Amino acid sequence: MTAYPPSPGTLRPPTEPPAGPPGSPAQQPNPEYAELYAAYERAYASADSLEAALDPPFRTAGDAWVGPAARTWQQQLETERGQLKKAAAQILWDIYGALSKVPPYLPK
Repeated sequence: MTAYPPSPGTLRPPTEPPAGPPGSPAQQPNPEYAELYAAYERAYASADSLEAALDPPFRTAGDAWVGPAARTWQQQLETERGQLKKAAAQILWDIYGALSKVPPYLPK
């Protein structure tokens, strides 16, 4: 498994803001944060299956087809498989980066 950013459970969920001290400005949940948080949860939940999507054909490629063309195809498949694993992690890091730049709450 590729190195992922922290899981969504470790981040502040898009809920009602905590009550601040008396006299502090009232806040409301930021819709942009809530949308990014939901996208991050969905992406995080499916990242492992995306990473593993090319594993079955890669494991069976040499059994079903042999010869020089098969070896070339298997090498290309291995390269694509590695790129897919990196892409799965990069998607998470991109959403995590965007999420970390958006405040969870806005003034009312």
